[in-house]
Amino acid sequence: MLKASVGSVLLKLTSAALVLGLTVLLARSLGPAGYGLYAYIYALVWLLFVPVALGLPMLVVRETAAARAKSEWGVIRGLWQWTMRMAVGASLATAGLALLIGLMLSGRLDSDPSSTLMWAVVMGALMALTNLTGAALRGLSHTLQGQVPDFIVRYGVALALCAIAAGFLGDAFSADLAMALHALAAAVALGIGLTMLARQCPAEITRAAGQTRGRAWLGSVIPLAMVSGTFVMHQQTDLIILGLFVDDAEVGIYRVAVQTAAFVALGLHAVNLVAAPQFARLHALGETRQLQRLVTNTARIILVLTVLAAAALITAGEPVIRLAFGTDYTAAIDIILILAVGQLFNAGFGSVVFLLNMTGRERLVVRALAIALTLNIGLNFALIPPFGSQGAASATAITLALWNILLWRTVRRELGIDSTAYGAPLRS
Repeated sequence: MLKASVGSVLLKLTSAALVLGLTVLLARSLGPAGYGLYAYIYALVWLLFVPVALGLPMLVVRETAAARAKSEWGVIRGLWQWTMRMAVGASLATAGLALLIGLMLSGRLDSDPSSTLMWAVVMGALMALTNLTGAALRGLSHTLQGQVPDFIVRYGVALALCAIAAGFLGDAFSADLAMALHALAAAVALGIGLTMLARQCPAEITRAAGQTRGRAWLGSVIPLAMVSGTFVMHQQTDLIILGLFVDDAEVGIYRVAVQTAAFVALGLHAVNLVAAPQFARLHALGETRQLQRLVTNTARIILVLTVLAAAALITAGEPVIRLAFGTDYTAAIDIILILAVGQLFNAGFGSVVFLLNMTGRERLVVRALAIALTLNIGLNFALIPPFGSQGAASATAITLALWNILLWRTVRRELGIDSTAYGAPLRS
């Protein structure tokens, strides 16, 4: 676990560097207004694709890890086939919905979003399929390889393609072209992910006859999709509501702040990706005491990494923004500090969401996140008109603290486990 966590953190840092490079490139080459349009469409499409992009992969990780622990190879094969079919069908339906929303927004945004939206829809569908291949690899305990296609390949190829296009086109480089190149990068990532899965797939799975448990899986994937949808709605609601009250330039500045503040949460996400399959395995085997030990050690690693990242960002945030993005984006500094405080709360309570999802209690996560999302929407509408971007950031930070408190209490009640860094078994 320690080796895998270190590797995952290093991989996440590499991914963060690529994301930062792409953000800097697009923010500088497109300008605040052009980048604001790109960011707004990206957030909208990602929000629509969340049930496909994250709900199904969570199911794949959990069920693959549990079936592998019991050597149920036919179940794994059937699961992969079933989720791939579900992803393709859901992507087609989501694409139609996204294009319909695009027509409704065409008169509200400063620029015509139709071309940018079209490429964003293609990108979203390809990302959903890539996430499934990565989830299958993680469920087989190939944790690092499962992160490479989406976190490294996609961002790396997108950065390279956009850099070349921006260098050749100069001021003619546009948001729709940037999104088209990102879609191409997603296609490359999917191809590499499928190749990696084919190489790492155990022979027992390829020889087994697929066993489908469609009703049980559908019963799980719906709440898991709701968890993912609610979680990402919380992440993207502030940006979407902000776009209703401010111009594209301020949206672009806010997006830069969100991308930079995400550096604080790298440890949380990296360690959770390693720990999630182990949560499912230990729970399936009934190893409660070992599960508590794993949860506590995971929480301690997350807390240390998050505090170090927050300290670095608070210390160097202002010069980094000025150097990387330019003086047009200096207004992002205060927003970053507010978001960093929220991420400290997020890390302080440990892996609450992953722990509940991997032990089959996703419906309880939905309930807590629905409460938090309702609060988040209300706070955004209350705080954005008077305070603008800082109001949106404050709404996000407050909501992060609330939902972690709710989920921490749920973990204690349902599993008898304390998810924080000071955790200890609460019952035998």
